[in-house]
Amino acid sequence: MRYSLFDLHCDTAYRMLTERQPFAVNEFAVSAEKAKRIETYVQVMALWIDHRASDAEGWSLFWRMLENLRRDPSLSDGTAFLLKGLPPKPSEISLLLALEDARILENDLSRVDLLAEAGVRILTPMWSGETCMGGAHDTQSGLTDFGRLALRRAMERDMIPDISHASRRSAEEIFALAAESGSPVIASHSNAYAVCPVTRNLLDREVAMILASGGVIGLNFYVGFLKEDGKANCADLLPHIEHFLSLGAQHSLCLGGDMDGCDLPPDLQGVDAIPYLADILLAHNYPEDLVRAILFENARAFAERHLFPNA
Repeated sequence: MRYSLFDLHCDTAYRMLTERQPFAVNEFAVSAEKAKRIETYVQVMALWIDHRASDAEGWSLFWRMLENLRRDPSLSDGTAFLLKGLPPKPSEISLLLALEDARILENDLSRVDLLAEAGVRILTPMWSGETCMGGAHDTQSGLTDFGRLALRRAMERDMIPDISHASRRSAEEIFALAAESGSPVIASHSNAYAVCPVTRNLLDREVAMILASGGVIGLNFYVGFLKEDGKANCADLLPHIEHFLSLGAQHSLCLGGDMDGCDLPPDLQGVDAIPYLADILLAHNYPEDLVRAILFENARAFAERHLFPNA
């Protein structure tokens, strides 16, 4: 059985640039070749800023990743498209842009507008440590004054805030800013803290606030966020899915595999393995309409409401 797939987070663009491999055929988890088993495929390409780069170097890195992606032969020959509206065409490979780690704004509010004009639709404000934006998950710090200004401007430009790497305090402040702006909040690639208690996973109260905002949650495939000992396989997604569903996330639960940015389960090594996840869910008596919702429909509905409302 073929499925459509809408995934909220991968780091493939960084690897394409740094390892000089194209999107069509590569050694990565995400490629056009691996997507052949997918009916319609929408992938959020997170432009990840390497933590080893300075803020200034990161700003340059963002533009080099974007240019490399835009110039990729798969986009010029029509194999894949940067998505400008919904719904995507059947059997189409479509890409959306996100920024992961907004420290590259370097206290310059005008850069938010440049990101919006470049097509960035999802903004992950921080990745680790304390930056000009505020504190990440490995700190106790909240947003900076500039972080609040930048997030307000980003939401004015219809970018969606993503709390996946935020500290608890930063996340609370992002929820408050989003409520003022009428914007949803998402966690593009996070699992359930109640199942695997690591700082990158979501507390129940954060899940409730995401749902209340109209946001979505992308299930992360990283073995260390599935089980504390890191010895995880595809089936270890099920306890996280069950927990999120118990909190009422049936219309908000999506995929955010973090592919090409983490260690993946041995039986979930690429987008071509996603149908195997669907088979596991069906074997555990998940209704087919719920499986299709998690794999595609929930994210597409969110995108129709908030990423392309006028399309």
